[in-house]
Amino acid sequence: MIRRILVALTILVLPLTLRIAGRRQRQALVPQPRGIVLGLYAGVPDYDYDQELDRIAATGATCVSLQAIYRMDTGHSNEIHRHPTSSPTEESLRRTFQQAKIRGLRMMFFPTINMRDEADNADWWRGNIQPDDWELWWRNYSAFNLRLAALAQEGGVEWYSLGTEMASTHPFPDQWRRLAAAVRQVFKGKLVYSVNFDSHDSFTFGDCLDVIGINTYDPIAKYDEYPSSDQIRDAWWWIVYKARTLTARFDRPVMITEVGYPSVAHAHVGPWDFRTDKPLDLALQDHLLKGAFGVLRHWSDGDAVFYYLYGENLNEKPVGGPTDRTYAVWGKPAEATLRKYFHEPIWDRHQPPRPENIQEAVVQSLVSWHRKVRDYEDADLPLWVVDWEAGHPRDASEALAILAKEPAPARRIPKGKER
Repeated sequence: MIRRILVALTILVLPLTLRIAGRRQRQALVPQPRGIVLGLYAGVPDYDYDQELDRIAATGATCVSLQAIYRMDTGHSNEIHRHPTSSPTEESLRRTFQQAKIRGLRMMFFPTINMRDEADNADWWRGNIQPDDWELWWRNYSAFNLRLAALAQEGGVEWYSLGTEMASTHPFPDQWRRLAAAVRQVFKGKLVYSVNFDSHDSFTFGDCLDVIGINTYDPIAKYDEYPSSDQIRDAWWWIVYKARTLTARFDRPVMITEVGYPSVAHAHVGPWDFRTDKPLDLALQDHLLKGAFGVLRHWSDGDAVFYYLYGENLNEKPVGGPTDRTYAVWGKPAEATLRKYFHEPIWDRHQPPRPENIQEAVVQSLVSWHRKVRDYEDADLPLWVVDWEAGHPRDASEALAILAKEPAPARRIPKGKER
């Protein structure tokens, strides 16, 4: 009799158990955040980005990076201003945050410093600023971030970017740490800083962040007319190595804050070059993205991936199209490629990297630097490599053993004579 009762109870409870287990599994399998950068610089400070957010949500994106542009007059300026036409008003920011939230898009707010007339002058760039008074600049930059971070907190933003591609500020890690601590008083989400693709080795303050970002405009096969699929794949696995090396150095997850290619010839040589006058090449843009996403679909330890950019000149409709040469994917072969990537079953940290994956990445980073020192007259090991090898002699030995198997050049190559 007791056995019959137990069997009956098991039959009754089984559907409930399966339902709970299924719910837990669905909760565990949260899609890795993947989305699009939406530049809030339509040229009208009160521009309504409702249509753009609709279009982003319809792709299958689960998140959006809202990039707002602010300005320094020159690289020597100590002040940061609103851009008279390109910076959104605070009311526009509040409205945009709410619109993104309604669509279920997880948000990053990404304030970005540009120089006046930067689009027409390649010498002006946030990465090489040298304010006349660094102490005053840091005070102004802190006040600027505190105000915007408070708005982000009010708007339900998940990630707040403290800065991006500001390599000339990397020698000031203590100022970055003080800034992060101050911003945490008003913003309770995740703090991000994005390193440029070529400045990760000088980056020193990942310990004060929640997530480290990378803008991935690495040249691919820069001496070749057209990159092969293998070249793109290898270049993107190197980017994953760089990301995992940052994770090893700072014990922080890494996100790709910008990955994108303009639809022009030779986009693989200088993916960052939005000023280029190269001819249209829709197929190359798609080829590069297929290669990038073919690697990134295996990078489940990434905190998020954002495609750059929704589009430029948002007042000129339609955005994108088969004659458009910008990073926008709309109406081009790359649009289908991006949509497919957004629907890939990649789960948020469901499969964290094994320790051997991280170690492999670090060792390959060490090999790369020792190869540069061996091959080039002007190469010096960055401080992080010296420190890492002092604390991890096994990694250093493995790196040097790998390098010893390679043929060395007859002489070291002078600066500027790489080819």
